[in-house]
Amino acid sequence: MDKIKIFHLITSLNIGGTEKFLLTVLRNLNNKYDFSVGYLKDSGQSAEEIEKLGISVIKFNFFSLVKYLKKNKPQIIHTHLYRANILGRIAGKIARTPRVLSSQRSIDGWKKFYHIWLDKITSNYCDLIIANSKTAKNILVTREKIYPEKIAVIYNGVPLPSTAYHLPSTIFTVAYIGRLHKEKGVYLIPEIAKLVCEKNDKIKFLIYGDGPEKNNLKLQIANYNLQNKVEFLGWQTNSNEIYSSIDVLLLPSEEESFPQAALESMSYGIPVIASDVGGVSELVEDKKTGFLIKSKSPESFADAILSICQDNYCYHHFSENSKIKASEFSVDKMINSINNIYESFLKKWSGISF
Repeated sequence: MDKIKIFHLITSLNIGGTEKFLLTVLRNLNNKYDFSVGYLKDSGQSAEEIEKLGISVIKFNFFSLVKYLKKNKPQIIHTHLYRANILGRIAGKIARTPRVLSSQRSIDGWKKFYHIWLDKITSNYCDLIIANSKTAKNILVTREKIYPEKIAVIYNGVPLPSTAYHLPSTIFTVAYIGRLHKEKGVYLIPEIAKLVCEKNDKIKFLIYGDGPEKNNLKLQIANYNLQNKVEFLGWQTNSNEIYSSIDVLLLPSEEESFPQAALESMSYGIPVIASDVGGVSELVEDKKTGFLIKSKSPESFADAILSICQDNYCYHHFSENSKIKASEFSVDKMINSINNIYESFLKKWSGISF
């Protein structure tokens, strides 16, 4: 029997939590389904990784998308990120694609009333929405007024490395990993670094990622004369190399649904110091796997960094607890949940057996 066709539509294919989620699904289920991938805005490194799997990656506008769906007739469309969710649902309705599945993987605090209205209206054209945290689900229910029965929570998953607990090095290293955007709170990092380094000059900061705030961050770092204390390393893909070089993850976000970087860090036994926003507390446990801090509070972040780097027992305790907590969110559990949804769609509405 021919493989079931599943078409994934995403807004962009740069590097980020949603792109990592998509790539993980494709890698783990590529042998079972006939996948294809479309994007609407930007290609990037994630597109290259998908193509290495032998999966086609195509850029679409709305009209070419409808034409593609009518011609190729996938059984399921799975959409990711706001723009792809909206256009994919409408295109799927027009093309009469049997099943439409969407993902909600961020808080999207930027939405205006008309964005919310579009999300609500087009949700009628999809069969299920996957949220990656209870917080994300609750926002869809309260803000978009989407029925809770239409939303399933599937947490991010991460492969669990077989390493011992993480040992802090002589030069204690704090890292930020992610997009350099305002909603990620990265503008706080120079102030946090300044406060920390004034009290402990053996602490170093690494910034992994890229984005529109990069130049502003570099300017702030130069103004504080911290060029020797803060290093910009861009996007890196070697997880073992990244996490072997850092001692604590700093996550000063203004909003988060379920932070992939925090989950990956914890799987390596690296404690997380994060803003207590969105769904972060569904992963990071205050004073157990790290610290939860009131957002936009550089002084509190600095105090937490200084506290954890000065107490080896506390660090060891947080490190062990982080690995235990991360083990609850395995890739296998996430993939099995996604696959069960695909199968239930096809069994219920197509009569296809597996």
